[in-house]
Amino acid sequence: MIFKKPDFLKSPLEHYRSQLEDSLQAKAAIFREKSVKKKLPFVYTLVFHRNEDSPMITFSYGLSFASHPDQHNRVELCLQMDSEDMTWAHVVGYLTNQLRGDCPFNSGEIIRLGQKVSQDSDLNAFVVIPVQHDIPQKVKDGRKSTVQLLELLPIYEQEVYNIQKLGLDNFIKQLGKSKTDPKRKPL
Repeated sequence: MIFKKPDFLKSPLEHYRSQLEDSLQAKAAIFREKSVKKKLPFVYTLVFHRNEDSPMITFSYGLSFASHPDQHNRVELCLQMDSEDMTWAHVVGYLTNQLRGDCPFNSGEIIRLGQKVSQDSDLNAFVVIPVQHDIPQKVKDGRKSTVQLLELLPIYEQEVYNIQKLGLDNFIKQLGKSKTDPKRKPL
């Protein structure tokens, strides 16, 4: 007989993970990194590995513990990528750890890295967008509140002008299914 931990004993991370696993019908691998900001807890990266039906999907957990005056909701990040390269998974935790409390992560926000994200791609920046497809927009994390999920869309730094010219929604529409392709051509 398999025993499950009762809900009242679960940590906020376990609640968060459980909801995401139920939603995506898959198990997540979890990675932890020590906080670079004093008095803030660890940053966790939850990775749902790529399969024939879906891209690799990565979620942060730890961003919602930091506040920013321009951030209106408690936010966590996700990223979808058609790649097996774990660099894509770890960049979510890295950006969360480095920028929490300093960046509001509002929709339309541009995050420039100044270098390629991975060896197999020349994408070198991100734009924050509302979550797409089958990912829930809000998740409960067991702290009597909900966390809003926002997606990091990998872009080329030279596409920032196109985003401003076309508007974020039109830019996303023009990318279509290629938005998760690490080797896509710039728009």
